[in-house]
Amino acid sequence: MDEQESYTGQFRRERWSALLTVGLLLIALLLGWQLQTAVEAASRTISHGNISAAVPIGWIVQSGAGDLLFAARNPQKPDQLYQVSQIAAQADLDTLAAGRNQSRARMDDSFRVLASEAVIVGGQEGYKVSFGRINSSVPGMPAVIEGVEYYFRHGEQVLIISLESRLDSFSEALPRFHRFVQSVRYQAGA
Repeated sequence: MDEQESYTGQFRRERWSALLTVGLLLIALLLGWQLQTAVEAASRTISHGNISAAVPIGWIVQSGAGDLLFAARNPQKPDQLYQVSQIAAQADLDTLAAGRNQSRARMDDSFRVLASEAVIVGGQEGYKVSFGRINSSVPGMPAVIEGVEYYFRHGEQVLIISLESRLDSFSEALPRFHRFVQSVRYQAGA
């Protein structure tokens, strides 16, 4: 009987130890996920003229030229790029988008519009264009790039906020990009 009680006690200790190990592992995974989420959500505010936006910390920000105000690139995924442009509002958003798409298609034979539609983002009316293209400008194999642009009218100006990313990481990049779009602010008269 002593042997069976010893065996039962050992079994209970082993089972308790296994449950404790699984519990600690789950807690560690949860804390790791929360840390990853916090790091990925961390951002810094940048301003360029009358535009401000929250760019992910660690991203490389470059001033643009012409219509392009600035671009932000993920250094860990160099094909992941945000751009903010500003053009004169000389037509409806869909007409402006169509003209811009035609220009891009003339400059890049691989550029294709996948979809376009009127949207409301954060209570603001806009226009959305989804597109694809081939990036063959970097050494190695060409990459399929998927992109999305949002057009928003602000008085006499139109903001164009865009994301480009490799096809295999585009859907992963979208949630963070949507937070970026929500963070872009236009200050009239600045």
